[in-house]
Amino acid sequence: RAPLPDDLFDLPDDVVHHRIPTPDGGSIHAVERGSGRPLVLLHGITLRHDVWAPQLRELADRYRVIAVDLRGHGESTAGSDGYGLPRLADDLASLLEALDLHDAVVVGHSMGGMTAMQFCGQHPEVLADRVAGLIFVATRAHQVLPPYVDRGARSLVARGQGMLDAGRTLPARSTTTRNVARLAFGDHPSPKAVSIVAEMGESIAPQALLPSVAGLIEHDAREALRRTHTPSLVIVGTRDLLTPVPSASHLAHLLPRSELVVLPRAGHQLMQERP
Repeated sequence: RAPLPDDLFDLPDDVVHHRIPTPDGGSIHAVERGSGRPLVLLHGITLRHDVWAPQLRELADRYRVIAVDLRGHGESTAGSDGYGLPRLADDLASLLEALDLHDAVVVGHSMGGMTAMQFCGQHPEVLADRVAGLIFVATRAHQVLPPYVDRGARSLVARGQGMLDAGRTLPARSTTTRNVARLAFGDHPSPKAVSIVAEMGESIAPQALLPSVAGLIEHDAREALRRTHTPSLVIVGTRDLLTPVPSASHLAHLLPRSELVVLPRAGHQLMQERP
């Protein structure tokens, strides 16, 4: 495959910014570009709206492309209800209603996909009224971490939260973040794309990261998905180490009206690898 041009990953200058208040006193930041059927893009954990720069560039001639900062990420802030997938699902419902979107396609990557799943179970009336399709990108229905990792992750999150509550500073994570960023891609990624993901991971505040991770550990949307009859597309890469093909296949099997697309040699960052 030919290398992707670096400027594909730059956010266009002409996006329109939205700031939508949430009922608990927080604020949702989103950018939009283009006109037509709404595409609502939800990023994964530690990322931001501008990870969707390729889609904001390439799809705005046909769609109203809206890229959201999930609470605690980018320029979105949490309110009194804090973090976790139920709050993110509420925020998605608030955004769809505030922008008065209809016939929208909601595209969720990783944690963004889990947000969309939670939304389906939590706000079925908003789903029926405002959403025409769902696209789940590199995500899973439950068991975000394998059992042998889950217990250690819970312990780490609890320890980190305890340090924050005690007013202590968490250790720097820049090297770890850069190594994880590279693992999120498949074969021959754009160095600029890897750098962007690493920078986003370094910039998220621990006060948002830790409770967000804790929420993912508890994720289980299987029952909600079985009741979701909205046409759905599930996309996964064969080199995805975080949400591998069997997880995507299981997700597609749970959804009554779904199609599974498997992309060879692609990793977890599909919106940047195969825009």
